[in-house]
Amino acid sequence: MSITHHWIDGLAELTLLHRGANQTPRLAVIHYSVTNTVAEAVAALDAQRASYHILIEKSGVAFQTRRFTETAAHPGLSNWKPLGNVGLGSSVQVGSVGICLMNKGYAFDAGAPHGPGRLIYNPDDAAMQQWEHYPAAQVSTCRKIVRDVIDAYDIEEVVGHHDVAIMGKFDPGPLFDVAGLNALIARQPRLGFETEVASPDGRLNLRQRPSTDSPVLAQLRNGRTVHVRSIAYGPREACIDPRPATARKRYLTRWASIGLDSADRHAGFVNMKYLAATPLSPALAALL
Repeated sequence: MSITHHWIDGLAELTLLHRGANQTPRLAVIHYSVTNTVAEAVAALDAQRASYHILIEKSGVAFQTRRFTETAAHPGLSNWKPLGNVGLGSSVQVGSVGICLMNKGYAFDAGAPHGPGRLIYNPDDAAMQQWEHYPAAQVSTCRKIVRDVIDAYDIEEVVGHHDVAIMGKFDPGPLFDVAGLNALIARQPRLGFETEVASPDGRLNLRQRPSTDSPVLAQLRNGRTVHVRSIAYGPREACIDPRPATARKRYLTRWASIGLDSADRHAGFVNMKYLAATPLSPALAALL
C-alpha cells in the first residue's frame, strides 16, 4: 500500500454524511465499531453525523471515507498529552486519523464489568475474556494502513480511543495490540505535560482508578516529577465546573492519568488539585 494525494492506493472509497475541515495528521486513534459489518457502521455513523477515515471489515477489506488531511468526527470529548489550555469541550479530533475495525466489543453487554476506570487499565480481569477477538486478516490490514499513515505523515503516536477519552467507550479493547502499532514509529513518544506534586500534607495518593474510593497504588512526595497523559472524564457531578447543564454523557474531571518515568507508561490516577501546574485552561484550573 502507498498514499497518493492523501488517499491509500487501491482502497475502495465510501462517502459519509459528515464532512470535516482541513488538518495536519499527528495522531492515529484506533476504534471498534460495535457493528459486524461496514454497511451497519455506515448507517450508524450517518445517523449520528460521526465519521472515521478508515473502516475495516473482519475479512480485512478496508474502505477510506475522506483524505487524511480532512478531519473526521471520531474521538468526541478527548485529550492526549495536552500542552495546556484544556477546556470542557476539548477534543483530539483536529490532527488525528480515525481507524475503525468492525468488532462488537463488549462495552454494551449488560454483563460487562463497569466502574470508574476499571475497564481501561485492568485488561487481566477474567470477565474480559468475553470480548470479541480481532481476525488476523483484519489486524494485518490495520497494521499496513497504520504503517502507511506513519510513513506519509509526521505521526507522533498511535493510541486507543480509551487512552484519549478515559471513561468513554473502551475501544479497541484489551484484545487489540495498540502498543504493537505504536512501535512502528521510529522515535520515542513525547512525554505528557510535565509538572510536580505539590500537596499541602507533602504526599499525593496515586490511585488505581479516577476516584477517592479507589485503592491507593503509591504515595508520591512533594517535588516528584509527573507527566499528565490524559485528563479523565466522568458524570456531570464529577465535573470540574458543575455549571454546564448540557446533555453530554461525560464531563472533564479533576483526575488525570499520569506517567512517572521515561517509558511513558500509565502509572495511575491523581487529583490535579495537588499538582504544581496543570494543562487545564486558566479558568478551569482556578476551580480546582
